[in-house]
Amino acid sequence: MTLIPRLQLIEVHDQPWCPRGVRDAVTDLLQAVLTLVHHYGVAAPVLSSALRRSGATTVVDLGSGGGGPWLRLLPELAATGVAPDLVLTDKYPNADALNRLRASLGNRVRVEAAPIDAAAVPTRLGGFRTLFTTFHHFSPPAAAAVLRDAQRGAEGIAVFEVTHRSLAALALMLGFVLTPLAVPFLRPFRWDRLLWTFVVPVVPLVALWDAIVSCLRTYTPDELRALVRDADDWDWEARELPRRWWPVPVTCLIGYPKSAKERTMGR
Repeated sequence: MTLIPRLQLIEVHDQPWCPRGVRDAVTDLLQAVLTLVHHYGVAAPVLSSALRRSGATTVVDLGSGGGGPWLRLLPELAATGVAPDLVLTDKYPNADALNRLRASLGNRVRVEAAPIDAAAVPTRLGGFRTLFTTFHHFSPPAAAAVLRDAQRGAEGIAVFEVTHRSLAALALMLGFVLTPLAVPFLRPFRWDRLLWTFVVPVVPLVALWDAIVSCLRTYTPDELRALVRDADDWDWEARELPRRWWPVPVTCLIGYPKSAKERTMGR
């Protein structure tokens, strides 16, 4: 049972006034952590199953940040026999990081250069939508709007969160005090990261604050179910995925149109 109430605090790197150098340093740092630890390994079979059931062949990733888990996740999907095209998007695109990821993963990956609002995705970006470590950014009304927009224009949606509203997760987030040790090793090397880390120590403070706030804003499975309670024309599942050797589960919400399920069963 979650004892910590959900708090709609702000994450600094989400704000339009946050300097781009700080925002990109934070998203690059989060990207490095996600790639190194591969928190979303447990998501591969769940996402693979959802893509099969929905019949989608394109994934539109919303709030991609520095690239999310895709460097390792996309090959894992391919190993299950699912090889979707991938479109990376963000409201504040970290273009350099996303283009590096595209270069690493090949021509099945495309970077959307224009800012994309997760609650108003253009109809030209059709496919199955994903949000990794992103959904907690939205207040309940905004989160409901993201899900409604998916129901209007997507073949399905999957929300995954490695953050968790628990004391164990908050304790783990304290590891971001070590940010200054990691920043010089982020690649490609950029002098402005050193400026924002060691001269004006904004990046460590923002990384730690945003990590803690992320946990305090994360939705529980019951809260996710409440957001889609009236969405009767879609099938929804919200649950926690346990991880070996890690005390905090991955929370997920999966949804796709009931018509897609009927098509799949009819094959």
